[in-house]
Amino acid sequence: MFQRLDELQTGTMYILTGQAGVGKSHLAASARRSGTLWILDTEGAAQSLHGKTGIHKRTQVVQTLSLKALTQAMEEIRKQGKPGDTVLLDSISKIFQAMRSYAQQRAGSETDRKTNIGYDEHVSVNRNMQVVYTGLTELKQAGFHVVIIGHLARKYRAQEGGLSDDGLRVLADEQIAYEADAILLVEREGDERSVMPIVKPPRPAHLKFEQRYPAVLATLYPDLVPTSKARKGEAAADVAETNETTSPESEAAPPTGTGAQPPRDATEAEQRFFARYGDLIGERNWSAVQRYLGSLRPRPTSVEEWIAVAEAVRGRSRGETVVAA
Repeated sequence: MFQRLDELQTGTMYILTGQAGVGKSHLAASARRSGTLWILDTEGAAQSLHGKTGIHKRTQVVQTLSLKALTQAMEEIRKQGKPGDTVLLDSISKIFQAMRSYAQQRAGSETDRKTNIGYDEHVSVNRNMQVVYTGLTELKQAGFHVVIIGHLARKYRAQEGGLSDDGLRVLADEQIAYEADAILLVEREGDERSVMPIVKPPRPAHLKFEQRYPAVLATLYPDLVPTSKARKGEAAADVAETNETTSPESEAAPPTGTGAQPPRDATEAEQRFFARYGDLIGERNWSAVQRYLGSLRPRPTSVEEWIAVAEAVRGRSRGETVVAA
């Protein structure tokens, strides 16, 4: 029954939140490559993922808002799925709103008005939400990787003299914050998408609280990108080594040992670039690179272009003159 600490193998649980249209569902459905993607669709949004680039090839979907159907679906995933599979709940906010609406109806209130619900209804909502959280947590502990989509909402707290703004929160009850390894705010600026841990410091060591990262595979699951496991501070220390001899391909990535392979495509080159130089330039997005280099060069679209940018950043860190391309 008991296991040693070094023998424990659990999955992860991320909550993705943000404004509508920033691509939360697309990011979640393309965040892993192995295993099967199991989608618990409460908003009917899964169909919109069909045909989009990067979506997991092996996907199973169930569409429901019923608590009974959700719990049955999670049990079915534990039976049919395997550790390493991904479970996507889209979204927890829809479930929470549906339960509150049902509780208001039971209390005799109109669902289209902001009417308080009684103590019994609150208990019912909390109990039902805990059933959902328990099912998802059990999947995580069984080795599944759980990604939860939540709507973004601003929380206000009543105090003397009016309301106090407590900042952005996931539209669900507070228990969700304790269940997740990290709550990530997804933002989009043009074609560039980023994620930032909010609400609480994340448990993964590779993520820092309120630090922006590119919304790519290497950010959420660095173990799936073998050449991106750089130690903390390695990127800044590496570019300071003026006598180091490095192959051009490795400029776009921090090798994890001898014989590191060059990037396979522009996406992997980008992941390696930010893993290596993100701490040096301050943020992990293209705008930060432009500011660091003092150049308005467009975002690279090939491995060779990412290598050229890496060389420019390296030269800049040494105080060399950088010629804008």
